[in-house]
Amino acid sequence: MARLVPIAARDYSYSSLLVLIVLLSSSAQVSSFQVSARPVKVIDIHHQAIKSNRIQTCYTRKSGSIARYDKRSSSQLFSWSSDDELQGSDRIKACIPYVLPLLDGDFFGKYIYQRIPPLGTLDQILVAPLVSILQSFPFLSLVLFGLLSIGTRNAEGMSRNVRFNAQQAVLIDLVLIFPTIVHEGLTDVDVPRVWAEFGCNFVWYFYTSAIAYSVVMNLRGKKPNGLPILSDAAEFMTGPF
Repeated sequence: MARLVPIAARDYSYSSLLVLIVLLSSSAQVSSFQVSARPVKVIDIHHQAIKSNRIQTCYTRKSGSIARYDKRSSSQLFSWSSDDELQGSDRIKACIPYVLPLLDGDFFGKYIYQRIPPLGTLDQILVAPLVSILQSFPFLSLVLFGLLSIGTRNAEGMSRNVRFNAQQAVLIDLVLIFPTIVHEGLTDVDVPRVWAEFGCNFVWYFYTSAIAYSVVMNLRGKKPNGLPILSDAAEFMTGPF
């Protein structure tokens, strides 16, 4: 029998506040979506023939969107700001929000770090110092959570794909709240090591896999919208534009 002791666990007494922030931001998003979902009227359409590739481009002044017509294939191709691709520096910017769930769930990997010493050493060098900084300021995690959840909503100068990744990182961090509460609730309870290790490892594999998938897809310039449930919720929280 082994006593389950939290390793570098954060104070999650603000869990209810985090849930409240997400609920308020989601309700605000519903209102903004209803307003922005009105039909877009095309005020003026300009056709510009490009002789080099024989593609006509249609600009709508009202929405700022672009529709392309290819004469060679007689098919209409719509491009809404390259919604599924990340360009230039957006590939790096989209990866930054995932630092928050990476730090918040780091203590779940304690058994894995014990069994794989090189991975534990890497964690001590790269992640542990950031976790210490986060823990030294009790409200810092809550502030970062609010900035990612609400601060990136309709932010000017920030592409939709970056905002999508911010919302998805927030959701991953939100999912970590429940297992963290369970972990802290079992602090004074003797739990067999096999069950404690299984639970912690499962949570660690879940959130690290989600983060690794998202980061790799971003660096490849692809939108990481393949996470079940989470990606659909992130799309809704991001909004249509």
